[in-house]
Amino acid sequence: MISEQNICEYIKNQNADDILVDLRNSEMFAFGSIEGAVNIPLDNISGLYDLPKNKKIYLFCQVGDYSAEIAQLLSDSGYDVCNLLGGYREYMRFRLAQLD
Repeated sequence: MISEQNICEYIKNQNADDILVDLRNSEMFAFGSIEGAVNIPLDNISGLYDLPKNKKIYLFCQVGDYSAEIAQLLSDSGYDVCNLLGGYREYMRFRLAQLD
């Protein structure tokens, strides 16, 4: 089963044992990502199946659409997965609001 969580809530409560996966392309990842995230771009989707099944996996993309689809694929394969709603765009809004 897929769970969903707002990306801002995840950032406030993230667990070091979880696996955070940025699904955006490598150029976007190089420009900036969430600390601790690993980059497995959509064009390398097979790399997701190398992730351990005994850990919670949190997925995000730019806005959350693609990560929801990939979360379903991983869930169907037995992974404990969560789609982070809002994606990197929402994360950046959250970070900018903290600067005010």
